[in-house]
Amino acid sequence: MTPTWTILAAVFAMFAFGAVMIALFGTRARRPGAAGELWRYYASTALIVAGVLLPAAVHPLLFTVMATLLAWRCMVELGRTYAIRPHGLARMSFPLLALVAVWVGGGGYFIPLVGVALGLAIPVYAMRHAPAGAAAWPAVILFPLLAATSLTHLIARPDGFVWIFLLYATVETQDSMAFLFGRLFGRRPVLPRLSPRKTTEGVIAGALFGGALAAALAQGLLHRSPSQALALAALLVAAGLAGDLFTSRLKRVAGIKDFPAVSVLHGGLLDIYDSTLFAAIPLALLPV
Repeated sequence: MTPTWTILAAVFAMFAFGAVMIALFGTRARRPGAAGELWRYYASTALIVAGVLLPAAVHPLLFTVMATLLAWRCMVELGRTYAIRPHGLARMSFPLLALVAVWVGGGGYFIPLVGVALGLAIPVYAMRHAPAGAAAWPAVILFPLLAATSLTHLIARPDGFVWIFLLYATVETQDSMAFLFGRLFGRRPVLPRLSPRKTTEGVIAGALFGGALAAALAQGLLHRSPSQALALAALLVAAGLAGDLFTSRLKRVAGIKDFPAVSVLHGGLLDIYDSTLFAAIPLALLPV
């Protein structure tokens, strides 16, 4: 078995662990119907994971196509959120910009730190005031383009699949374990006004599982020292949580519960991949 498929086998093992946790503790959850909700969530999460990891495992070009479509869809979701309805040539701007972003990232010409800071300034502003009209366009396009550039920059690196796996395995484990432990054991809301269903117990569990996995992967697959591995794990865990809170805040300010849905359970792609998209940006800034 090749290292890539060995890694994917480990992903299946993590899902098996989640299934065991639901089977053992699902009936003890305080909220009626929680076990059934968890089973549906885990089944759909398998497809979400496959949507990122399988293209990356097969070929970087296939992953690049995925990143292009992801950026395009995220711009569409933000455009609908801020009531942008492009027509004619303006409608073509979303896919063309997505193509430029992945070309830049795939060619290794990643946006410098100053560009990232400027590119995030407008979306961060949208966390306080929902933009409208022409002012909404930067908020619609900048974050998806930065994320797509970052993802394709990572897959173009030596051991590109390992970098993508490190990113996605960390944030997905963090998110899944936060959801699982929050539903099974959560009692104290951590940010009730911003994210009412997020609990302190879930956040702690997600950070511990995600951080431990990230540190192990950084040491075992990227051959980082223990201190470097821990620093990398801390960065990814913090960025993953920040991405979740970032999109939650965008939705609250815009007055919506979810972005335009592609999944009944998970909402839009920005709801599904928010942590991955956000965490990809600082990870791509790190030297190989």
